[in-house]
Amino acid sequence: MEKGKKSTALRHLSYTAICTMLMQVANVMASHAQEYVPVNKYEVNKNTHSHNDYLQSQPFHTAYASHFGSMEVDVFLEGNELYVAHTIEDIDKKRTIESLYIEPLLREIKRNGNNKAYKDGGKLQLLIDLKTAGEPTLKCLEAKLKPLRHYFDLAANPDAVRLVITGNVPAPDRFKAFDPIFFFDGKRGTPYAAEQLKRVAFFSVGLYEFSKWNGMGRMTAADYIKSQNFVDSVHKAGKQVRFWGNPDTKTCWQAFIKMGVDYLNTDSPAAMARFLKATYNE
Repeated sequence: MEKGKKSTALRHLSYTAICTMLMQVANVMASHAQEYVPVNKYEVNKNTHSHNDYLQSQPFHTAYASHFGSMEVDVFLEGNELYVAHTIEDIDKKRTIESLYIEPLLREIKRNGNNKAYKDGGKLQLLIDLKTAGEPTLKCLEAKLKPLRHYFDLAANPDAVRLVITGNVPAPDRFKAFDPIFFFDGKRGTPYAAEQLKRVAFFSVGLYEFSKWNGMGRMTAADYIKSQNFVDSVHKAGKQVRFWGNPDTKTCWQAFIKMGVDYLNTDSPAAMARFLKATYNE
């Protein structure tokens, strides 16, 4: 009798657990499906990413003048400063994240007079690449932005600038230890819990993981299929995707558009802007 009761209870608990799990999965899929919208028409402000933007002759300003949607900033923590540089040997004490990005951004927002990054309401995202130990570097950034966080708080202001952290990203189970204004760059093959996935802005991966294509002619069929499958898998999870380390050619950009890659990665913002406007006859 006791054995039968125990068996029934276990079956009941198992059924309840399965139902709860299915409901959670359904809720997560529904919420993520709302996050991802397929790209029907590529736009400069929505689909462009200025790779290593700080290497431009005019960091921030070159991409901003082209109305770019995303800019990449590499930072190194030294003392209480965050220096913007490609390598530690390139550090220039005058090139801080404040001087190159935060201060110019705030000047533009104030000049616009409507609390928006772009006067017409276009979106802006800063992809901040942590080159030194993730948690202390991010905590330093968090402290620097605390008095300014309303400019980056998407929960309170849909026109706020989105901050996405990449590079030495803290472990997913540590996401909750940081201000909700920070989102994170997803890593391929990393398992994310439902709450953790909500903090993932998009997934980035080096194109070299799928292809050695030089951006001339066509990508091989096998490489194209592998790349497309990755893009599709990310989209099915309700997230956007970006390739980095890609050839910076019109042929590559066209291939990415065909695949549905959400962010077009480039070192040439002005050329990318001209390409998209010509492609869509704007």
